[in-house]
Amino acid sequence: MKYAVFYSLQAPAEFGVTPQRVYAEALDQIARADELGLYQVWLTEHHFMDDAYCPSPMIAAAAIAGRTKHIRIGQGVVLLPFYGHPLRLAEDAAVLDVISGGRFELGIGRGYRPHEFTGFGLNQKQRRSMTDEGLEIIHRAWSGERFSFSGKHYQVNDARLAPLPVQKPPRLWLGAGTPSSRRKVAEKGHPLLVSLITNREETKTEFGDYTQSLRDFGRDPAQFPRALIREFYVAEDSRQAWEEVKPYFLHVYRKVYCPPWIPFFDTNPDGSRRRVTDPHDPYFESENFRKDRHIIGDPEFCARELRRYRDEANIEIMILRMQFPGQPMAQVMRSLELLAKEVIPRVGAE
Repeated sequence: MKYAVFYSLQAPAEFGVTPQRVYAEALDQIARADELGLYQVWLTEHHFMDDAYCPSPMIAAAAIAGRTKHIRIGQGVVLLPFYGHPLRLAEDAAVLDVISGGRFELGIGRGYRPHEFTGFGLNQKQRRSMTDEGLEIIHRAWSGERFSFSGKHYQVNDARLAPLPVQKPPRLWLGAGTPSSRRKVAEKGHPLLVSLITNREETKTEFGDYTQSLRDFGRDPAQFPRALIREFYVAEDSRQAWEEVKPYFLHVYRKVYCPPWIPFFDTNPDGSRRRVTDPHDPYFESENFRKDRHIIGDPEFCARELRRYRDEANIEIMILRMQFPGQPMAQVMRSLELLAKEVIPRVGAE
């Protein structure tokens, strides 16, 4: 299993941090991750968020490329409808691949938050068809052919991309939240990226759907790596780990990945499911929420959980959040060092 770090570059004012500080610290952290031999760094994207969630991950990726030598750089994911024209996104990705020496990977999503589509003056109902057209344009552009394209949303007239990516072509990941969309990813022949909100059983189900669909379309699942994003924090003691990360973790699940945007379900005492509708529900700070989903604890616990994802879900690339919103630099750097020196060796030892 390969290990990657994940950054959303959020700067919530309640923790006394600024975007300038968050970006500077993240670049230092990623440079250290590169020195420690981690495989990849992934970025993500949202717009018009109060905590300054990164809206321009392609720009951030260029800065990372300039600070690192070996670590691969992935987007998990960029929101294609907000890029104006997909041919420009194909150009930006190609240049990133050139300046990084062939280390760039593009992940694409459609977006799901109405305020983002409103802000850009776009119709959210058209996001699927916009993304489908955009993917076709990117594929054709990266091929190096001179081509034209006439779609509902985008037009290309006798264009040929230059420069071309170093990789032939860069890997292009897709996310998918439903069985039908995962089947579509398999049909198109893209690797699947699973988000950080699923628990272990849901993760296995999503990859199971996708793997079966690959077989249905005559594709070899072994040719498509499995990548999974997880919340992660490690400290010398499990209680210490949770107490340190708790305020920054709760910012994520009470203000970003929270109801009504993301559905979560708790289990009642009688075994029935209860939908969580309040972002301040105690469920989000309960052990029940973290169990079989987030990896927060001491090195032995974290190694055991990573090993389970490797062995039970056949995860090949484990993408771990390394900087929670507002978290102090010293905590992040210590967690990074423990991951590389204490956790990863334990995973490989069994």
